[in-house]
Amino acid sequence: MNNQLLTPSGAPVLIVGGGLAGLYAAYRLQQANIPYVLWEAQPRWGGRILSLLDPTDSSMGMDLGPTWFWPHQTRMQGLCAELGLRVFEQPVKGDLLYQVAPGQAPQRSAGAGTMLSYRLEGGMQTLISALVRRIKPQALNLSHALTSLSRDESGWTATAFHQGEALHFQAQQLIVAAPPRKVAGLLAPFLPRRLQGELLATPTWMAAQAKFIAIYDTPFWRNEGLAGQAFSRVGPLVEIHDASSTPRGGHALFGFVGVPAHLRRQHDHASIEAACLAQLTTIFGPAASLPLAISLKDWAQDEWVVSDRDLFEPPQHPALNLAPWSAELRRLGLHLVGSEYAENEAGYLEGALCAVESFLDAAIDGNSTKLITLKRNAQTA
Repeated sequence: MNNQLLTPSGAPVLIVGGGLAGLYAAYRLQQANIPYVLWEAQPRWGGRILSLLDPTDSSMGMDLGPTWFWPHQTRMQGLCAELGLRVFEQPVKGDLLYQVAPGQAPQRSAGAGTMLSYRLEGGMQTLISALVRRIKPQALNLSHALTSLSRDESGWTATAFHQGEALHFQAQQLIVAAPPRKVAGLLAPFLPRRLQGELLATPTWMAAQAKFIAIYDTPFWRNEGLAGQAFSRVGPLVEIHDASSTPRGGHALFGFVGVPAHLRRQHDHASIEAACLAQLTTIFGPAASLPLAISLKDWAQDEWVVSDRDLFEPPQHPALNLAPWSAELRRLGLHLVGSEYAENEAGYLEGALCAVESFLDAAIDGNSTKLITLKRNAQTA
């Protein structure tokens, strides 16, 4: 893409954000023969989906972001089946460990008893890779950070910063697939004041979380009759699970860091990693001290995810009701998709799919005559 102003006839839909919601929107628009362009600010796809690769097998990824989905989340199950991805149940066979106090051996309880949840073989990054492979490469643009928006009767003009240049793009419809707090400022001039306030009040899911992963050559905890699941009052990890990439390989443990986000910023990355590994060793024994690789992902230090308000709020599921503004958003040709905007399952991967499908149900087959026109034009071109 060059720095010339592109016309609406080139791609009448611009998608901003290349996480699950943005890529899924592109995938479905492509199936409907509606031309689009997708901008992602980061140099990688996936957004909050991120996997640490096993150093001995790059097909094995362990999730540093979203990890699970559940039996009632049928959209995720359907999409995985459609894309030919292999699903397996979260390993829970074995006993649970509970770390009560420093210097005390962890308590062991018979049976982990965790509810049924699903994972993807190779990690959630396989979902992102499968979507990217099915999208036309010429529509995909990494390292395109949205810097400004303007709007007139013909639609939207978006500006992105890429390799030192300001790139401009015209689109009739704008799909924003980014956390509400990260885009509220750019969208503010076009939105009712109350909706602006709602966007700023909506917490960014996962923004205050940090996850630590340790990869091992064998699942030594299973050999000892353990599920790999542990809970702790000591920390820094407060909840630990078997994070193996498949039932047969890519063995790993992961844990959620319980130290609040604003306090984590007072410690360097390496010291937190060292404390997490030491805790795994205390809980699971000497074998845990010899990982093949470790990684800490602190989402509260990710500029594309966190906002200042997220640092000091307790984690909570977003509850953003866009229904009162649906007519105004359609008039603007503005569509907000992503997990935080979902009517159902907000905060989950399922929520991201739900938000996209709600938009498509209304836009392509329902009330948005503009997108219906785009679809007809594309089919006759």
